[in-house]
Amino acid sequence: MSGAAAPAVGRARPLALVAAGVGAGLLSGLLGVGGGIVLVPLLVLLFGFAQKQAQATSLVAIILTATTGVVSYAVAGEVQVLPALAIAAGGIAGAFVGAALVHRLSETQVRTAFAVLMVAVAVRLALGVEADGGAGAVSADGWAVLGFVAAGLAMGTLSSLVGVGGGIILVPMLVLLFAFATPEAQGTSLAVIIPVSLVGAWRNSRHGYTQWRPGLVLGLGGALGAPVGAALALALPAVGLQRIFAVLLVLSAVQLVRTALRSRAGR
Repeated sequence: MSGAAAPAVGRARPLALVAAGVGAGLLSGLLGVGGGIVLVPLLVLLFGFAQKQAQATSLVAIILTATTGVVSYAVAGEVQVLPALAIAAGGIAGAFVGAALVHRLSETQVRTAFAVLMVAVAVRLALGVEADGGAGAVSADGWAVLGFVAAGLAMGTLSSLVGVGGGIILVPMLVLLFAFATPEAQGTSLAVIIPVSLVGAWRNSRHGYTQWRPGLVLGLGGALGAPVGAALALALPAVGLQRIFAVLLVLSAVQLVRTALRSRAGR
């Protein structure tokens, strides 16, 4: 698919983009995700973006949204700096991998595999995780650092490939595999999302997919909504947040599969 056919900017009205950004920002701050899982379908279904353009453009918005969201977590001491640096190193490498894979895999393959992954994570979270048991005891030994880099690589690849910040995979990994408390996982995820999304947007812009102006307008709305979502997250119980996250993942997975099937049927 070529990146030449950009959507008409007139269809992407600034006020509507800001409103969409606010909604995505609320989810971003509340759940520690970048918001792309909401933004991508909105850009495709409401604003007429092509799929790959929507994915790349959402990364621009995610940069601003995650930046404001992470401040609330950092002030509350819920960002693990050393793990974030290791994850970001892997994530930046993964962003290069994901941008290259965009041209090699069909959208149906990518969406279906991603949907299966989201459902698996959602089921595990819905069953309940003892997320707060590791609070303040996150390991930073050599093996843990390698694990953080590997987690970042997976996150960065998915981020650049399907246009999400990567928190939808990183937050559950930090909770389930690295004994992070849920707020720590969300705050650390948002910190990592910023550089990874920037690299992903830049790499995708080389092929004409990234629409910077609509992305920045979306990001403005996201920047307004993210602190509100983060404040709610810090006030709500961890198990409730995990279950909200699980519902979001299942709904998104269903939407991904439906769009993939419609796309295949239309060929």
